[in-house]
Amino acid sequence: MSAFDPNNVRKAVSEFTPRHQQKFENLLPAKDVIVELRQRRASFRAIAELLTQHCLPAGKTAIADFCHEVLGESIRPHRRTPRKRLPAVEPQGETKFVLPAPVTTVPGGPSNPEAAADRPRGPRIAQIRKLTPQNNEKTDSHP
Repeated sequence: MSAFDPNNVRKAVSEFTPRHQQKFENLLPAKDVIVELRQRRASFRAIAELLTQHCLPAGKTAIADFCHEVLGESIRPHRRTPRKRLPAVEPQGETKFVLPAPVTTVPGGPSNPEAAADRPRGPRIAQIRKLTPQNNEKTDSHP
């Protein structure tokens, strides 16, 4: 092996080309077109479809990244629907009307709707103290 020669290294560096594409290299020729379309309020998807139709395949996320990074567009935060919160205290002088909940009957449940309204919500757990001793003997598996 020969000794290190800085001139040979400089020559190799000048001839070096990267193996992967530079970011947005394919979109840079269309920068003016993209700017004009964004000024006309075109969406990223519409720009991507238009460029793809004209022999420059690009995805909507690539267009969005290009606009944010190269053109300096700001990223809008996602809009969330605000949670509905009940007021903590009712204003004085106003009355609040509460409609009763619709009564639904469950097959196999009590036929009396008032009894269903008295029950707490949640899982139905058998209350042993309400069972008669006769019922306990039938379900009891111990001798």
